[in-house]
Amino acid sequence: MTALGYRHPVRAASVSLTTMPTTRRATLTAALAIACATGLAACSGDDSTGGTSAEQTPAQRLAAAKAVVDKAPSVHLTLTSADVPSGASGVVSADGWGKHPPAFKGTFKVSLKGVQADAEVVSLDGETYAKLPLVPGMNKIDPASLGLPDPATLFATDAGLTSLLTKTTNPAAGDQVRSGSDVLSTITGKVPGKDVTTLFGVGDANGTFDATYGLTDDQQLRQVVLKGPFFGAGSTSTYTLVLDRYGEAVTIEKP
Repeated sequence: MTALGYRHPVRAASVSLTTMPTTRRATLTAALAIACATGLAACSGDDSTGGTSAEQTPAQRLAAAKAVVDKAPSVHLTLTSADVPSGASGVVSADGWGKHPPAFKGTFKVSLKGVQADAEVVSLDGETYAKLPLVPGMNKIDPASLGLPDPATLFATDAGLTSLLTKTTNPAAGDQVRSGSDVLSTITGKVPGKDVTTLFGVGDANGTFDATYGLTDDQQLRQVVLKGPFFGAGSTSTYTLVLDRYGEAVTIEKP
């Protein structure tokens, strides 16, 4: 198999079945049937793999990347922001782990009218707990009161981060970029403002956001860059989310 997943056809040896003893001929026939059933021999022209990443359209690659994230038991996520207006309220950065079914633990930096604070957060089963500055222990909170979305919803398969991939309009293949040791293929497109604001709890629902996704050859989503009116009409800010360490053992429990 090559790096892009292309399978070289298996060359069958030239063997005459008619000259073999009956027992050996039956054994070889059965072996060939098994090989066909398991895909080890090119017994038909049907390709059930859906094609390699190089053969898929940008929309197909985004759908495949969504499926990979949604099936992962856990994913590490970081979020950074740029060009946040002074005095704005909302998420500034985050670093933590998400799981399926939807759950999250990590740290968020939020801005409340320009005043920034870190909050250690745990979210699962529809409940969110946070350790806030000057407040002892982890306490149950309404994340909206801190300008946060419910962090666990970022990993919901129906309305989470990956839902943006299949809601992206006019997806197009972009340049390849390097991210650490990985070379990512990029796909660009537009995301309706209402989908972004519903997910992040901030932004102009009537606006449009530019999206750039970075994917590996095996369809792992590694980077999401969203640029648009996160802090109201007329503003332009950028959120960059990096996903890595797929499937590592992570425990998320209520405090």
